[in-house]
Amino acid sequence: MPANFTKEERAVLIEKFYTQGYILLKKFGYKKLKIINIASSVGIGTGTFYNFFKSKDEFIIWLIKKRKDEATAQFLSLSKEYPNGIPMAIFEQFLFDTISHKNIYRCLTQEDYNILQEKYGLLDNRNEKIKENAKFMMSKLATTKSIDDFFLFSEAYTIIIIGTSDLNKLNPKIINTVVKQLIHSACQFLY
Repeated sequence: MPANFTKEERAVLIEKFYTQGYILLKKFGYKKLKIINIASSVGIGTGTFYNFFKSKDEFIIWLIKKRKDEATAQFLSLSKEYPNGIPMAIFEQFLFDTISHKNIYRCLTQEDYNILQEKYGLLDNRNEKIKENAKFMMSKLATTKSIDDFFLFSEAYTIIIIGTSDLNKLNPKIINTVVKQLIHSACQFLY
């Protein structure tokens, strides 16, 4: 493919980058993943990769941001679908889908994530973002609980995400059942 892509070709490649990124991170991990792996997985040359991203790290940060944006759009869609508040069962399914679909924690080791955190501050201002998100999300849920309850939920959900990051250590036959039950328990702080 030429380096000058049409709008449609760029869109197709961006989608491939997104899909392949998680597969490659899971396969190689952060440290062993090379730009040549990324480029060849989407059918371009290594040099052409730089027409899209400045570095491997920028690519990974882009994956994280794109997934967060996707989850936000899904939540906003639910809030429109349920203008009187998102019911607990619907919110639980949203959380389960979010944790199960392109979850960066399931692709990176804790060490990998720590390196990215140190370089790029992925969790910087986390408390401020939690407060901002708490107010917004609580306004969209079918609940009368307080912001303090959201903070308990947030910590519980973070534990669930991190706790299910290394699936190799978990029993694959029961993981979905366990994750759903953990999410249900966390949601009880909110409903």
